[in-house]
Amino acid sequence: MPLDLPSPLADRAFAVAEARALGVGSDRLRRADLRAPHHGVRTHRQAVTLVDRCRELVPVLAPGVVFSHTTALALWRLPLPRGQDVEGGPLHVESTGGGRVRRTGVIGHVGRVDTVGRSEYRVRGLPVVDPLTAWAQSAVGLSLDDLVTVADALAGRWSPFGPARGIPIGQLSDRVTAWGSRRSASVLREALALARPGVWSPQETRMRLLLERAGVTGLVPNHPVRDVHDRLVGIADLADISARLAIEYQGEHHRTDRDTYRGDLRRREDFEDVGWRQVQASDDDLGPCSAVFVARVQRLVIGRGGSPAVGEMSRRAAHVRR
Repeated sequence: MPLDLPSPLADRAFAVAEARALGVGSDRLRRADLRAPHHGVRTHRQAVTLVDRCRELVPVLAPGVVFSHTTALALWRLPLPRGQDVEGGPLHVESTGGGRVRRTGVIGHVGRVDTVGRSEYRVRGLPVVDPLTAWAQSAVGLSLDDLVTVADALAGRWSPFGPARGIPIGQLSDRVTAWGSRRSASVLREALALARPGVWSPQETRMRLLLERAGVTGLVPNHPVRDVHDRLVGIADLADISARLAIEYQGEHHRTDRDTYRGDLRRREDFEDVGWRQVQASDDDLGPCSAVFVARVQRLVIGRGGSPAVGEMSRRAAHVRR
């Protein structure tokens, strides 16, 4: 912490104009111990996280300018695709009462102040657009599946911030309606139709979308499996209730953590004891090896009297092959 800076500036990024108003001279502002992350900004800290980078921009943002789009989603701790370079990519900001922000490393947007439901919050001290608006804004840059994943997160409890969790699907629908005829409205409607409440992770969303597109419909996220005495046996990541089939995503910690691994073994036997069959999926099964995984699930669903859509799709595929 530089000792020769006024105390209001010593522990944060600050505007050059603010420093000069406090009596800091130009020579001090040019010293090597201060970085200039943006024109007109100085700081002695190194930016490590997205929050750090946003805080470096705040000193030169005009009143009413907020972080938006995928930057806002990340600040709300909502899921973004693995290849999305949020930590090092450009920051999205939106203004409603003035011109577009034009700065290196910043993508400026001009928003509509009359957007129904649009509001602004402070997240970790940063001005951020509300999570539903950020989701709708991001439809121009995210894929359909990524938008569904964010919608599942909003309807679930993935974010640690109250305004971005436990949102009824009806409120997402209202926001899509308010989005009107903008060019991203159609993909938002499609994403909304695929979103489900009660999902706990992005991998569950990926797995469900993969299977639904293969005709395994009616899957229930995080379904409680109970025995004949109504005692809870476990929670199935995805369940075809009529087939008594539990489809489980297994992340790396299921393999590397001893207690988790042993618990999985007991849980599998517990499910079998009450007539449920488990199918387990890894990241490979949701990516390069998805065809084998999907075929296994389809075969089990049909064999156990599950989703009729699977059988119909299989019959059509067999007819085409003939």
